[in-house]
Amino acid sequence: MTYEQLITLAQRVSQAGTVLTTPRGAEFTVGVYLDCPFFVPASTGRGRSDGRKAAERFLDIYNATGSLRPTDYVRVTRNASYFIGLIRSRI
Repeated sequence: MTYEQLITLAQRVSQAGTVLTTPRGAEFTVGVYLDCPFFVPASTGRGRSDGRKAAERFLDIYNATGSLRPTDYVRVTRNASYFIGLIRSRI
């Protein structure tokens, strides 16, 4: 998956108003601001993002391993569960 494909997916999910879930079942929504995905957990209602560089590093590992385990991305981003939930929405 390319970064552009990730952004396109996030935009499509955002426009549809889809509520996604993390691997542990927490609900969240996704949006895009300045070509960067951000996530809004239902539990807090506050948007969170680690920025584009973290998203690109997440994708580097995902593309190399295909892993859907958040623990494989701990050193890259605190939003791994949300990225995985987003990616799973297209599978």
